[in-house]
Amino acid sequence: MAITQNEFEFLLSQDKEFDDAISPIELGPTPIHWTRKITACNSKEIFLLDFHRGSFEVSRYTINQRYRQTLIMVRYDNKGRHTNPDGESFDGPHIHFYREGYNDKFAYPIEEFRILESDTMEEVFNKIMHLCNIKKCPSVVIPMF
Repeated sequence: MAITQNEFEFLLSQDKEFDDAISPIELGPTPIHWTRKITACNSKEIFLLDFHRGSFEVSRYTINQRYRQTLIMVRYDNKGRHTNPDGESFDGPHIHFYREGYNDKFAYPIEEFRILESDTMEEVFNKIMHLCNIKKCPSVVIPMF
């Protein structure tokens, strides 16, 4: 399922909030994987937010905002190597954005979005929420290991 670039920009710009704004967001311990439902405040479009941290490389994590179950609109990867379809390649943290005709295959350096490699996981999470226009985010919990 594809959407146009204009539809993507409109959907991303909509204010959104968690359906369950009371239950805290947990970013650990590893391994952890969860999906939370998010709804646009004005149009009632439904989105999903995913968070994943594995058990092999515990410092590695991914945050996705999806639309209509399968369309990844925004994906943050804090580690890894990525090569865009145009051949541009880079190492380290990067953000994928939907692009018409390419889905989420294009990624961009995090500095373009005021995210720093030195940011904590919680700071990155909050910046991604802001980037996706998610308002009224539940409290974030990072259990001690």
